[in-house]
Amino acid sequence: MKTKIIGIRDGIVGVKVIDPRGNPHLVEIDVDDEKKEDLHAQESYPYNESERTDREEQIMNQVRARARFEAHRNTEYDILHSGWDPAQLRRGIDALENMSLNEFDEAFREYYHALINPERTKDEYGITEGTVEFPGEPEVVLIMKGFCINDDNEIVSILPDMYVYYSNEHAEKNYTTGTPASCSDDTTQITPMLPPFKLPDDFVYPEDFRGFMIHNLMCQIRDIYWNMGEDPPAAYEIDGFGKGTGNFDYEEYNY
Repeated sequence: MKTKIIGIRDGIVGVKVIDPRGNPHLVEIDVDDEKKEDLHAQESYPYNESERTDREEQIMNQVRARARFEAHRNTEYDILHSGWDPAQLRRGIDALENMSLNEFDEAFREYYHALINPERTKDEYGITEGTVEFPGEPEVVLIMKGFCINDDNEIVSILPDMYVYYSNEHAEKNYTTGTPASCSDDTTQITPMLPPFKLPDDFVYPEDFRGFMIHNLMCQIRDIYWNMGEDPPAAYEIDGFGKGTGNFDYEEYNY
């Protein structure tokens, strides 16, 4: 998409976006109130979301994401959370790469065991049939584990809890449990998010698990670009699980 910052006034950043169909959009972002919904003006698609096609709604969401990315990258304002900022995720990758294997093992051993033994994870988090929000046996589908890095791309703390997503074929959505912790204001939060996996025969811990986490962060960077309707840089055009949700469909991409 083509984008341009057209003005900054009274805490509002205006961004013009031309979508893939050549239609213009104006998005205004209130940088003083992150909870305020962005103003999105356009004349190409129905005003009401219910009257748009799935593709039209996807384009509208991608335009908003692209506008926020442009404003974050080309103004003095921090608009994106670190998990949706490719530069911050790249710093997280560097931090993982720079850890010694002993430090990595101590920091992420619990996360590793939670992923390779989801049945134990269900027991620890009370995810059992009869206590969940849907019928049938629940399954762990995704586990998130955050860490905090400083300005030198060093991991200075590991968030104490994990955030677990669970579901099954009877559930219409994923449900969550755990405590979503956050890093201090002087550090940056990076959050790998991985589905449970079975160990390959040639898997070597902790080296290969660090590779899994780094690969996930690279896929998250890829998904940030897909989320705004653009191709990622070549280094991130890779196969694998990145983010759980976004303005894209994994089935659209042939990786």
